[in-house]
Amino acid sequence: MTPEIAMFCVLGAPVVQALLVMLIPKPPGLRDLIHIGFSLFAASCAVYLVSAVAHGQTGYIVLARPLPNVDLAFEIDPLGAMMTAVLTGLGVLHAVHAAGVARAKQEREPSRMLAFIALAMAGVTAVAFSANLFSLFVAYQALALAAFPLVAHRGDSEARPAARAFLATLLASSVGCFLPAIIWTYAISGTLDFQVGGVLAGRVDALTANVLLVFYVMGIAMAAIPPMHRWLPASSTGPFPALVTIQALAVLPAGGIGVLKVVTFVFGVGMAEAAIAAQALIVLVGVGMIVAALIALSKQDIRERLAYSCMAQSLAVVMGALLSLQPGHFGPAGLFAAALQIIALSCSAATLLMGAGTTAAITGRTKVADYAGLGRVMPWTFAGFAIASASMIGMPPFAGAWAKLWLITAAAGSGLVWAAGLAAGAAILTFAHLGPLAASALAARAPTDAFKRPDGASILLAAPVILAAAATLSLLVSVNSLAEFLAPIWTARAAP
Repeated sequence: MTPEIAMFCVLGAPVVQALLVMLIPKPPGLRDLIHIGFSLFAASCAVYLVSAVAHGQTGYIVLARPLPNVDLAFEIDPLGAMMTAVLTGLGVLHAVHAAGVARAKQEREPSRMLAFIALAMAGVTAVAFSANLFSLFVAYQALALAAFPLVAHRGDSEARPAARAFLATLLASSVGCFLPAIIWTYAISGTLDFQVGGVLAGRVDALTANVLLVFYVMGIAMAAIPPMHRWLPASSTGPFPALVTIQALAVLPAGGIGVLKVVTFVFGVGMAEAAIAAQALIVLVGVGMIVAALIALSKQDIRERLAYSCMAQSLAVVMGALLSLQPGHFGPAGLFAAALQIIALSCSAATLLMGAGTTAAITGRTKVADYAGLGRVMPWTFAGFAIASASMIGMPPFAGAWAKLWLITAAAGSGLVWAAGLAAGAAILTFAHLGPLAASALAARAPTDAFKRPDGASILLAAPVILAAAATLSLLVSVNSLAEFLAPIWTARAAP
């Protein structure tokens, strides 16, 4: 297998998967086998691409050329390969869990839900592999359209307006801010390709750089930057498998990847011309982290609480990326913090949302107050839930701890001690809205009427939660390896 073939497989397998799931809705066992099997195949190809990049191989595929010097193209780089491997790997666990939830809850139109989950995974993969701004924009739009039916899946009076708000926010921000920034960049540079050192390096004055940075960051609304974050709480009306896709594996991570690609390959590390806008945006996302964590503390529906908690974690990705634009030697630390935070967010959010989905499927409980004592009757599920909560908070040795440590290091090293304080404050507030919840579930008296069914959670529901929780420990042994693997995205840019 060549890297190009592997890329085609990773991008195309979810599309074939969606078609087959829709064409073969019954028997359910065959449908679920197709869904899980194709997810496993895509993940295997993604792992191969990581190995290929580690051995210095490259891959580039062109699907179309709509404009001079503008290709609809995809390529592998360390960032895209790593993010795709993490997301598709977690996607295998999600595929198993989604099949289990669909059966346990007797979801309406399960084939349609599984099909759009697959298409959303194709969308985030396309974002990660985008070779230029045009491809990133097309992949971004495709992902928004694939995720929209997941929010609207229930089709009731709550889901329909929420889905409209979801799609309107994402499309309006991308067309109103992201697209003009892309056109402006093309007018300046004559190309949209991602480049070593940044497309705009040496080509723009300070005013243009600052305005463009604001347009790009605000246009990539999938990163949940206020006030473009409204799509995220709106998505909470979807079924739990849809929430895992939107908030942990596809839409929210795609926003972080998009911002990271723009900052790294369009602006470049340490681009002093954009430092003023970068600092202003750091203030916005830092305060946003605090506010999101506070709002999460006030929410009593577990879906809404986790949505705002995930928002705070996503904004930490944006903060790390923006810190890389500050003059000095800590730009690479900001990029590394952002990359680690995407991985930590995906692992932790997938675990929490799958755990909440398992709880809802088996007990019917979605209110925070009703979680007390459930860990005594669902020990495996809530062991995973507690581990993921610790990771989101930033407790060692879980994934979130290393991401937050690098974020605080990058902020302090850049002279923005107040940004480090905002990140630390958000971590404390995350403890406030997740710590007592996990502790109560494990330590309170077990409810006598926990299960709607006497057999409790099946292996399809419990195993993915604990395995995803185990993934939060992966950074404990792989931080150095990740730093070496991702180094090409910043070392080449740090050179004069």
